[in-house]
Amino acid sequence: MTERDDFYIGYAPLPGSVRRLLLWFVPVLVLCVLGLAIIAPSLHFDQANAGQIKGVKEFEGLLLAKPSPHLLVPNPEATNEPFKVYPLSGTNKKLPRPAIMENAGSWVKLSGILIGRPRFEMIAARSAEAIEAPAGAAALADQTLSLGEFAIAGEIVDGKCYPGIMKPGRTKTHRACAIRCISGGVPPVFRAENSSGQSLYFLLSDLDGNAVNDQILSMVADPIQITGEVMQYGDSFILKADPATYERLPA
Repeated sequence: MTERDDFYIGYAPLPGSVRRLLLWFVPVLVLCVLGLAIIAPSLHFDQANAGQIKGVKEFEGLLLAKPSPHLLVPNPEATNEPFKVYPLSGTNKKLPRPAIMENAGSWVKLSGILIGRPRFEMIAARSAEAIEAPAGAAALADQTLSLGEFAIAGEIVDGKCYPGIMKPGRTKTHRACAIRCISGGVPPVFRAENSSGQSLYFLLSDLDGNAVNDQILSMVADPIQITGEVMQYGDSFILKADPATYERLPA
């Protein structure tokens, strides 16, 4: 035989043909991985989102427990949105600690981790202390406006992972985590899209204004339609409906 196949042995010098293969294969592999890392996020709706953890910050506002824990922070520069709504969770997959929620109904100075993406921000609360209410605070929570009844199609996401803790933070790839968060007390949020493709976010409540967490776990991450009363609530919305009437839509 005049030809011989190169055979790689771990303790022997690398054969010439194998060396030549690696000299072009390894750079090509690295370039492919880098290209995939650049292109893939733009093809995935949540991997490319602008959600991020924005660090520990302090807020002063009215702490409320219903329909889900949230903080109302005055927004004096916006006459049509007199306050900003921040849904609250704990620093884990649960409600804020009892030491925080015992201040519900009071003005507080709250410290927490701000998590957000465009048009939706929440706070993972770390601590809160009661403070004196500012002038005019009594009327703050009464500025809720009913916009009427609507049938809205969308998806229930958990209010902590979706804005930036997890990527992806919605659809079936995130279902198990979302169910665990919502069952622990993290505010469920209904995400829908308007005719322009912009995301709209709704806090969910039952007809009596209470949380719906335990009643909607089987529908988390599925396309559904909710028919109920939409309330303008500061810079946010509340969607009031009986969870028994939520309708699952074809995938």
